[in-house]
Amino acid sequence: MRPMTNDSKQLSIAMTATLSSELEGRVPADLVSDIVRAVLDESRQVAGYRGLQPPMLEARRRLEHLIRARSTS
Repeated sequence: MRPMTNDSKQLSIAMTATLSSELEGRVPADLVSDIVRAVLDESRQVAGYRGLQPPMLEARRRLEHLIRARSTS
């Protein structure tokens, strides 16, 4: 992953806090943080790509997929 700017760090912290709160402990906070950072890094790499979902939606989608996969295991 590329180094994050100060704005990206603040966005990452806010997104992680929001998603962790919404998930109520169903996913470990460090995993939520890793997914948020990966999504933000990907969004910076493809910033001109119009089909990319906003980072918060993409992070939420990945976490929901993870939760569903864990519940069927």
